[in-house]
Amino acid sequence: MRLIFSVFVLAQVFSVSSVQSAAFELKDGDRVAFLGDAFIERMQEYNHLELRLTTAWPDRNITFRNLGWSGDTPRGVSRAGLSLQQAGRESADEGWKQLQKQIALVKPTVVFLGYGMTSSFENQPEQFSKDMRLLKVAITKAAGAPVRFVVLSPLHHENLGGSLPDASMHNRQLAAYTKELRVMAKTDGDVFVSLFKAPALVNSKRALTENGIHPVDHGYAVVAKEVCRQLNVKEHARLNSPEATNLRALMERKNQLFFDRSRPQNMAYIFGFRRREQGKNAVEIPKFDPLVVAEEKKIAARRDLEPRAEPNGSKSVVTEKVIRNPQPLPKFDTLEGIEVTLFAENPSLAKPIQMNFDPQGRLWVATSEVYPQVKPGQIANDKIVVLQDTDGDGKADLTKVFAEGLLIPSTVEPGDGGCYVGQSTELLHYKDTDGDGKADEKRIVLSGFGTEDTHHTLHTLRWGHDGRLYFNQSIYIRSHLETPHGVVRLKSGGVMWLRPDTQEAGIQYRGWCNPWGHHFNRFGQSFVTDGAGFQGVSYAIPGA
Repeated sequence: MRLIFSVFVLAQVFSVSSVQSAAFELKDGDRVAFLGDAFIERMQEYNHLELRLTTAWPDRNITFRNLGWSGDTPRGVSRAGLSLQQAGRESADEGWKQLQKQIALVKPTVVFLGYGMTSSFENQPEQFSKDMRLLKVAITKAAGAPVRFVVLSPLHHENLGGSLPDASMHNRQLAAYTKELRVMAKTDGDVFVSLFKAPALVNSKRALTENGIHPVDHGYAVVAKEVCRQLNVKEHARLNSPEATNLRALMERKNQLFFDRSRPQNMAYIFGFRRREQGKNAVEIPKFDPLVVAEEKKIAARRDLEPRAEPNGSKSVVTEKVIRNPQPLPKFDTLEGIEVTLFAENPSLAKPIQMNFDPQGRLWVATSEVYPQVKPGQIANDKIVVLQDTDGDGKADLTKVFAEGLLIPSTVEPGDGGCYVGQSTELLHYKDTDGDGKADEKRIVLSGFGTEDTHHTLHTLRWGHDGRLYFNQSIYIRSHLETPHGVVRLKSGGVMWLRPDTQEAGIQYRGWCNPWGHHFNRFGQSFVTDGAGFQGVSYAIPGA
């Protein structure tokens, strides 16, 4: 019995730490889909794994599609809300149906499955295994042909200390989910990659995540290297060259175009129950397909990473002076003693959506040219603009573009050395680290916000008396936010909050149709406006 026990232990260790016995290979013509929760979704931007897989076989035509979705499980729970039915009347399996539609759109031959982090908070590893097997069957059916699966275990929860949670309990849950995935992959003949106990990830001297569970860009680079090590995928000799950086930029552009095609902003008006109200814009969506293909041709021409002359790029100019185009001012009927004057007019203020002042009196404005939805071929370059009155005459005389290249920024709030910005599915933080008035650091704080209706998306950022950051969403939005403490899901209107120091998030108030305003009185009580036309201003009551 002692000999049998020893062999069992060795087999367990070997299955965790060793690489695959045979090299993994992508074939010419393969269509690869990345599918999973936020870990996969953020690979659209942090695309190190796609870079390594692309350059490993530079002579082969291989396409990559990212179908990740924050807060998602193998049941597709985060994908609900895109139904033809009116909001609140979706069928219970709506997310599952949408997941299968997205697979059918891509028809993959290879699928990298990256589920587990979100599901681990449910602490039901056996049910998770069953759901994963049902998902694999559904993928094969939707793809219409056999599919090769690469199963990625979840990452371990990194202990970062400070105010962030201790990861011990969560890592025990993640270990159970990793075990289920390993057994499933072995039984079904899938390729399995264990990231949970990989020494390169667990023993890294440099933090790989920004909150314990979501890698930063450097973290994704280490993860990609480890995945390819375990798959025995060769590394291109010029992987750290400027050409690789340029190739990643092309991949990011291609991924954004596919995101706009597969998960367009304003879904309620394009495919949903309000599709008859705004010009039947669904006809525009297939027009993204040739744009994706065009970017893939650019990628194919550069995937050998050979040096080549780059076209001269034009950098955007930071405007230092406010440009005024005098226009007739509107007439306001005001109470006695109230005067309305013009603070700023500027070409940079294209469709300003929200504004907030900082303690220095500067006005931060979220402005969007592409609102309410990006058109096929249109490159979103929306901005955060900072306006300042430097001479005290009541008019802005200095403006700077603090951040650009955004997609419909719907809200902005200065703080923590920069500003928080809500755009599309994400809450971002931009920071100026060199003092030139322009952001040079960007991080994803939260992801998984719904985009079913772009005038309902994440909005109304503001700081509370308690030091928490509050933000609203409107009635048609379904949000699924992964945090190191668990998943926060809000499937209607309401007010949420974030503690930036601990990364805790929660729901403070529920209700309203268009809660576009939120303010506090001196006692910390909240008042919320409803822009739907009938509720006006109301008390916000916790728990109601």
